[in-house]
Amino acid sequence: PGSDIPFLKTVFNVWYDGAKALHWREVLCTGADDEYSICGALKGETIVTTFDIKGSRISFPKGNYDIILEGFSDDSEKDMIMCLNITMIVKQDTF
Repeated sequence: PGSDIPFLKTVFNVWYDGAKALHWREVLCTGADDEYSICGALKGETIVTTFDIKGSRISFPKGNYDIILEGFSDDSEKDMIMCLNITMIVKQDTF
């Protein structure tokens, strides 16, 4: 059977106090030699995966964050296949 997710581009946005704190785009699946288990997943299949945001690490100060994670089946970001709206609460500052 063919797979439903041969290509996946993610867009990750984080807002803190109404200001954009992070914007990250990454192509996770290209259909060839993909390293993530989500690549090639079948429609309706339960997926458990982790991935690393490459680049500098960000320490988040105490507060509430609005996070939008979108997944697209094309590079032009027209064919959305997933959208998650997450609230992250950081209860203490990093030391």
